[in-house]
Amino acid sequence: MSEPVFAQVIETPRMWLRCPMPGDGDALYQCVQQTLAQLQTWPDSLPWAQQPQSPDISEDYCQTCYAAWVMGLRWPLLMWDKDMAQLAGSIGFHQINHDTQTWELGYWCSQPYQGQGRMTEAVSVLTVYARKHWPQVRMLCRIDTRNLASLRVAQKTGFSLDKTESLVSESGLSYQVQHHVLGRALHTGQSD
Repeated sequence: MSEPVFAQVIETPRMWLRCPMPGDGDALYQCVQQTLAQLQTWPDSLPWAQQPQSPDISEDYCQTCYAAWVMGLRWPLLMWDKDMAQLAGSIGFHQINHDTQTWELGYWCSQPYQGQGRMTEAVSVLTVYARKHWPQVRMLCRIDTRNLASLRVAQKTGFSLDKTESLVSESGLSYQVQHHVLGRALHTGQSD
């Protein structure tokens, strides 16, 4: 029996989670611009937000993500609001370690859609889907401890605190990142 491939589209009650496609770059760029200053607050979680942004860079990202999805290397998804047909954010497994069966989940929500439970909805639906198809996988979220909204999403969707690490930014500031996990425990191999 072969493993299922990553879904190109997953439906939530209010959104379509869809793999970035060639041609999505302008919508992604506009969505990022609405929230860029906030995204830049989290350099460990969102290093790409520290780099220059443009419609061409966003389009390159969409094309690269589509190719990575086709090859099964990553599972990036854009969050599209069903009613408005607007981009609401991004979610996905951007690092997949096949040796340890650990998939790192990242997410961000555009400011106009924050505070509505959209990210909790997206994380819940995506992780349920992943656990159904890949029960052996350990899902990991690395979250800056100052990012209270992302910490609440992880807690509401069943992730458990695994560890906290202290880091130093390129500018010399110390900060802490929590590792939250869902699924198989790394050391015991038991599911939660």
